[in-house]
Amino acid sequence: MSQGMRERFVRKARGCLAAAFFLAFGLGGLVIGCICFPLLAFFPQRWLRALVRASYRLFVWLARVTGLFRVALSPADRSRLAQTSGRIIVANHLTLIDIVILIAFLPDSTSIAKAAAKRNFFYSQIVRRVFLVNDDPARALDEAQRLLAQGVNIIVFPEGTRTPANAPTRKLRRGAAQIALHAGVSILPIRIDCDPPVLAKGQPWHDVADRTIVWTLRALDEIPVDRPPDGHGTHAAAVALTERIFGTLWA
Repeated sequence: MSQGMRERFVRKARGCLAAAFFLAFGLGGLVIGCICFPLLAFFPQRWLRALVRASYRLFVWLARVTGLFRVALSPADRSRLAQTSGRIIVANHLTLIDIVILIAFLPDSTSIAKAAAKRNFFYSQIVRRVFLVNDDPARALDEAQRLLAQGVNIIVFPEGTRTPANAPTRKLRRGAAQIALHAGVSILPIRIDCDPPVLAKGQPWHDVADRTIVWTLRALDEIPVDRPPDGHGTHAAAVALTERIFGTLWA
């Protein structure tokens, strides 16, 4: 078999493996949302988050075992993430499964989700029951503050959508800064890198290269946040804090 034929075969085989993973992930979302969640209806919400986290950890473990992808973390960063509690987690957003990887490696966590995510056939129940849906900003701020006080981490992608690593410009949303200021909690930035690039915006999901994909997570310096007194100057503080997030993640 020639080198070119071998590479095409490996790519097709890995594409089939990726298809199996996405199918299992989608069906798993249906099972968790439509069967498991009703059985846990009277249990604390943290049990639901724990179930989702366990499924994401299984997904990541299976990907590593099969050679589809793996996640690289230094021992110090792994320990740091494991001890993170009641923080706003901000990260750059490169791929379709960034949220899966972050939740898998963080303790009790949730994320801000778009209102449109509630209509996803496979994940609607998980989004409705576990994530914070940003369809009512005032309610989302209060709910975020309540969860942070309980030690739950809240993951926010300031870009709002997937952005290529080499994008010339980025416009960050102020949601993460507003939540941090409203709750008076610190921000932990996490830098995500993916080699080779996969699952980017506009990139076919089956384009998973001919080698194991590596997601690298790096925990950066925590950004302390002081809550403005009586809400005065919140807008200016949110703008300044968002600029600091930008400078930290894309330094």
